[in-house]
Amino acid sequence: MQQIQALIARRGLLPGDKLPSERELVQQLEISRSSVREALRMLEIMGLVQVKPGRGAFVKDLTSDLSIPLSTWLASHKETIRNYFEVRMILEPASAALAALRSTGDDVRKIRKKLDDFRTCLDQGDLVGIIQADIGFHNLIGNATKNKTLQLFTNIITRLLVDSWKASLRTEGRPRETVKEHDQILQAIIRKDPAAAQELMQKHLEYGLENLRKLGLENSYPIS
Repeated sequence: MQQIQALIARRGLLPGDKLPSERELVQQLEISRSSVREALRMLEIMGLVQVKPGRGAFVKDLTSDLSIPLSTWLASHKETIRNYFEVRMILEPASAALAALRSTGDDVRKIRKKLDDFRTCLDQGDLVGIIQADIGFHNLIGNATKNKTLQLFTNIITRLLVDSWKASLRTEGRPRETVKEHDQILQAIIRKDPAAAQELMQKHLEYGLENLRKLGLENSYPIS
């Protein structure tokens, strides 16, 4: 990921510019095609590139703090995965409650579609796709609050937690439990039940943190 970011800077590529093809990146960076693809997918999760099927990868954003490599950001902020989850447990249950009160039919359709994407990726064993669908689910709930500040915080926090998502969702059985928990949250939002949505989101995050605790990762820094 850092090599691709360095290449973007070295070539002076701007938002909208096309990156070299996968084959060219394999040759230039001297790494495998699968490594190139995963790096591009992770950069896409971070919002730095956009992969267009059949067309290639394009630079999306260079101005955000998210363009700073995660290791550099954490070196100056010294936050652990547990600290990030504590922030999430303050923000996201409240977001779920607001989403239950304010979501539109279009919001519900988008959230349901993201849950379906999660199931599809789970059946296909696509870990990166699962992570994207998981992050997308939480971000769409943030969008459904109609509160732009909450949307912004949710988006930033979820992007910074890519590595903890990766670790947690690799644990046997956790992805399928996540699908069930997401569906319960969605059903509460559909019922317009803010108390249930808030409680279910709180439990969902607690389960996620407990899973990382069992792996010995809750006090680690979220760096691959």
